[in-house]
Amino acid sequence: MKLQDIENARSKLTGQVVVTPLARSATLSNLTGCDLFLKFENQQFTASFKERGALNCLLELTKQQQQAGVIAMSAGNHAQALAYHGRRLGVPTCIVMPRSTPNAKVEQTRVFGAEVILEGMQFDETLSITRQLAADRGLTLIHPYDDPRVIAGQGTVGLEIMDQLPDVECIVVPVGGGGLISGIATAVKSLTPDVEVVGVQVERYSATHARYHGRNEEKLAPGTVAEGIAVKSPGDITLPIISALVNDLVLVSEEQVEQAVFTLLEIEKTVVEGAGAVGLAAVQADPERFRDKRTAVVLSGGNIDMMMLASVLQRGLVRSGRLVRLQVEISDVPGALGELTRVLGELESNIMDIVHQRTFGGSSVRATLVELSLQMRGEEQIERVVRGLEERGYEVTLCG
Repeated sequence: MKLQDIENARSKLTGQVVVTPLARSATLSNLTGCDLFLKFENQQFTASFKERGALNCLLELTKQQQQAGVIAMSAGNHAQALAYHGRRLGVPTCIVMPRSTPNAKVEQTRVFGAEVILEGMQFDETLSITRQLAADRGLTLIHPYDDPRVIAGQGTVGLEIMDQLPDVECIVVPVGGGGLISGIATAVKSLTPDVEVVGVQVERYSATHARYHGRNEEKLAPGTVAEGIAVKSPGDITLPIISALVNDLVLVSEEQVEQAVFTLLEIEKTVVEGAGAVGLAAVQADPERFRDKRTAVVLSGGNIDMMMLASVLQRGLVRSGRLVRLQVEISDVPGALGELTRVLGELESNIMDIVHQRTFGGSSVRATLVELSLQMRGEEQIERVVRGLEERGYEVTLCG
């Protein structure tokens, strides 16, 4: 991979993908202690950087290959990017997805006119099936990350960052199979070798991190909020590039990624999927690592499932002390529940949910347990409400 490959890709992509904003966040800079800039790749038409590599591949096909069509394996962003630009260019597109892919992602890919085949239970199994279908049908396989044309397309993100922020000191990039960081690192290191490029993986899918640090292991765990980078192993092409050019590769936890998604929505008013938020998660998790550095964080995508987003927001409210669950024991007599709700009103706590347990709670047959979900302003109000209830004789338990 050479800088010229990426510059050629940019020439071809001009006017066909969005040159996404790179904007400084004053609030996040103050919170993290670095001069923080956000690269909004979630503002591409299909809400992810994947359009760059997919389109570059399509534009490099021969006329015969374009007429025959392309095939890819993907459970999300690569599928949508290839389907969208395939339809634009008149290239037939077939996408093979694992059978566990959420229906919303399947339907969104079909909206762009792709044939969708559900086969296999995880990436490697789906890849094997895809290769066989490509051979059987005479289709061109476009790998989501382990393809020089894809890497060159993704590298245009790096060129844009260097144009938009020439004095950048550190670029933080999500890592799954490594296509994005390989392209960015190639572009950036060719132009300004002193710029740090830091990759981020989630703890549950950390094979690239392990290989980078000299360990040959594959850590896989079911379920992650960052499913867009839940890749079993790095690519044969991408791993040598990462090893040669990337300054560091770090891990973040599920909770840290959730908090980053929550923070970006609350502060920046931007929706980012888990995979797209891992860069900010890394900066928030280890602020000293980035202290006083002019740092660009790539928000690689915004395709988050709505049910997952709702859950992340609820959990974020709990962590920030704005949603709390209490258990309060009251006498099992008429008016006792009404008195409890009156007291909570006096303490300026808004009741979101209430469960009145007669059979399964209470220390006595003459007592009952009330479980309440309360809206708060933060930790200080939680302490005031608990103290106020206890001063009025209630037994209160804070639930985790």
